[in-house]
Amino acid sequence: MKQLAFFIDINKCINCHSCTYACSNEKEIEDTKRRKVLSIPQYHEQDEIHFSTSCNHCETPACMPVCKQNCIRKLRNGIVVLDKQNCVGCGKCASACPFQAIIINKKTKKADKCDMCYSLLQKGEQPICVQTCIADAISIGNILEDYPSDYKASIKEYTIKTITQPSTRYKYNSPSKIHFWANERENEQ
Repeated sequence: MKQLAFFIDINKCINCHSCTYACSNEKEIEDTKRRKVLSIPQYHEQDEIHFSTSCNHCETPACMPVCKQNCIRKLRNGIVVLDKQNCVGCGKCASACPFQAIIINKKTKKADKCDMCYSLLQKGEQPICVQTCIADAISIGNILEDYPSDYKASIKEYTIKTITQPSTRYKYNSPSKIHFWANERENEQ
């Protein structure tokens, strides 16, 4: 049994958005994003942490049971995929997702979501977001096997809705931003 997941190293993310642009280019989508970069303010208003996010490929996806067309299914490797061909664009899946990871494509009027670049994985390649992250902040792995203990299911800076058991794992060693900021202020004076 597998549960493939994204591993996000927040310490490395530099807010460059290369993952979002690469995803949009790879999937040829213009006005909608499957992947986005979130920024969360920290101790001082100028400090923020950034991290890339998309579909969490949840262990119990909320989007699946609400689709009356049965367009959403979970593969044996844990990836949640969407059959856009049969999608009627009702938006129920988008409404059910607690992470706003499913969008209705403005051009096709059908649901769209990250599929972890399943076609690339089948060729033995990495998802495009992993390939293009210049800071190496995104990787994938199986969370049902041993994975690094410094990756957690949540971080205190970002509230994760756990009812769907999201698979994404985060690494973040919160530096003492207050101490860093205080030293910067002293150096300015």
